[in-house]
Amino acid sequence: MNDPAPEEKRDATFAQAAGSAAVALFGVQSSRNRDQDFKARSPAKFIFMGAVMVCVFVTCVLFAVRCSMQQAGVAG
Repeated sequence: MNDPAPEEKRDATFAQAAGSAAVALFGVQSSRNRDQDFKARSPAKFIFMGAVMVCVFVTCVLFAVRCSMQQAGVAG
């Protein structure tokens, strides 16, 4: 009888964490990738990259609003 080897927990790279956070931000991550992310040894990289992605998203929205208000002549 061959017992399956226990799945080894690996630490994700920053690139993998960034990609995972980006697709999760838009809600299009596959269940296979999500399961792989949850098997990572430490969630610290995913939390950090998630926070960075949210900050970048909010900054882009604020920039777009400011530019459109300036075009409309509302803000100086």
